[in-house]
Amino acid sequence: MKKNLICKSRTRTALAVSFSVFIYLSVTGLVSAVNVGISPATTTFEGVLRGGYSEKSVVVSADSEKPVLIDVEPRGEIAEWINYSFDNFTVSMGKPYSLKITANPPADVPNGNYTGFLRFMTAQLGEGVEGHAVSVVRTSLDLTITVEITDIEVKECMAYNFGVKSVEKGDDVVFNFEVLNRGNIKLKPRTVINIWDQDQLEILKSQEFSDKEILPTTRGNFSLRMDSKSLELGQYWADVSVIDCYNSQTLTFDILEPGALKAEGVLLGILTNKTAEVNTNVPIEVSFKNIGEKDVEAYFKGKVTLGDKIIQVLETDKMNVPVSSIEIFSLFFTPTEPGRYVISGRVFYSGKKTFESSTVLEVFSKRLAWKSLLLPLVYIALMLLIGFLFFKIRKEKKLYTDKLRQIKK
Repeated sequence: MKKNLICKSRTRTALAVSFSVFIYLSVTGLVSAVNVGISPATTTFEGVLRGGYSEKSVVVSADSEKPVLIDVEPRGEIAEWINYSFDNFTVSMGKPYSLKITANPPADVPNGNYTGFLRFMTAQLGEGVEGHAVSVVRTSLDLTITVEITDIEVKECMAYNFGVKSVEKGDDVVFNFEVLNRGNIKLKPRTVINIWDQDQLEILKSQEFSDKEILPTTRGNFSLRMDSKSLELGQYWADVSVIDCYNSQTLTFDILEPGALKAEGVLLGILTNKTAEVNTNVPIEVSFKNIGEKDVEAYFKGKVTLGDKIIQVLETDKMNVPVSSIEIFSLFFTPTEPGRYVISGRVFYSGKKTFESSTVLEVFSKRLAWKSLLLPLVYIALMLLIGFLFFKIRKEKKLYTDKLRQIKK
């Protein structure tokens, strides 16, 4: 008897342990956590002026193969000063996200160091193996941020990546370079360009620029244009000096015969809404890419048609499109009646034109929409009524048949 009891007890214990292990494995299989990483681990904004601006970037990563939604929340005494490019975004393994963070302290804050942090949090729910819903442990990671407030203005910058391309006679010579504002004040870098003859003995043209403004800690791309109409065919030299940054570069370029450089562009597409309501403004965007060897002046010309009728002629102003760049031509169209509209056109540039492109816009009216729904609704109601009458007739027929049977009995 005792042996039986002992055996039963051992059996129950083994079953209990097995059940516990099963539950543990099941639960652990349905719970997962995502590890989030931030680089760098801390961020310091040095020497920011009261009421000034400073910008930095951090890289957010995750060890999940599937995209993970990350929420961002500022905390601490500088929470109201900190801004970032997006409140939430997705990351996954091999696809990190670069988040831009800016510090904008108020104008009345005293000098000193102020701290706070950004909290990065993952989503609460996810999807497990074979599409089963699972619980996901919500992980969070804090990025410590320090902002140093000062009243000492710093003017410092660096100019680099200077370049120029040969142009045809009469076209503008375009000088390109980049500027990094390393200071804590807004900067309009003063630039002087001197064009020399081939022997570098005489300055033929000189021009000064100081139009574009760069915020502290940010980079700016500059494209400065000089007229070449007074320059004859041949080689020239140019000294590009960014005075405020103490950087300069000597470049060379050629003035070529008209037609020496290839002008070529492609109309990438016409984008608009798929549907629109009558009497609403519909945006139209035309994308054009310069794939040639020189800058071109381009414009879009097209039309909006409804059936065989031209409803509106479309034309934009001319825009300069640098080599390898994409320009967007923006227009608006307001349809006054419902129907299937076709928007078509070409981009014209340097005496050439692209292949024609087109897109379709379906325009509807709410009144007509209700009218179009009315006929199906009437049809459905009629079918329901016929079905109801058919049911009632069958029911009455059955009752009548039952009564006849009872009478015969």
